[in-house]
Amino acid sequence: MKRHADRKNYTLVEIMTVIVIAALLFGIGIPAFTTMIQGSNMTVAIRQLSAKIQAARAYAVTNRCNVAVLLLETGVKDEYCYSAYRVCVVDSSNVFQEWIEDENWKNLPKGVLRASISQKATVTSIPAADTAAIGGSSLTSASALVFQKDGRMTHDTSEISLRQGRYVNESSVYTERNGNGQFISHPIEINRYSGKVTVKPTTETDS
Repeated sequence: MKRHADRKNYTLVEIMTVIVIAALLFGIGIPAFTTMIQGSNMTVAIRQLSAKIQAARAYAVTNRCNVAVLLLETGVKDEYCYSAYRVCVVDSSNVFQEWIEDENWKNLPKGVLRASISQKATVTSIPAADTAAIGGSSLTSASALVFQKDGRMTHDTSEISLRQGRYVNESSVYTERNGNGQFISHPIEINRYSGKVTVKPTTETDS
């Protein structure tokens, strides 16, 4: 049997070369991976919010009641601003009646915020005790999408614009921009009559 030749020891130059190549690949890969994760979070946000809106409408029709998807803006902890949502039953004047069973506060995925809502209602008399856990002990009203017993919204067709960003120090900091420095928005439209949620093409704006 032949003896295996002794392994050649690596020189310092070879080791340094490998380290430099690994560092370059790492530097290129991390930004790409971050971008991929952010894109994935936006997709998840659109899917989750769309599903919640459609489920709220279905509940309203099935149970013959008015149902609101609360969309919190400010007045709570930073991590919940322009991110938290929850479904409840309201009366014909959009006054809070009760929470839907097994529904709790939910947040959009990390790194995604609601930038705007074109048409919305305002739900009042929200129990302050039920918002204390998210820092809204004095919060008694909130923006909302409200579905009536027949499945129609109480307001016109609405468009919710989502953006990549975070809420810090009482302001929204958006992070995704195009090559011209404009902010990129990901809008979804909720039809007033059918409740159908449509994902629209991204838009670009200076503000």
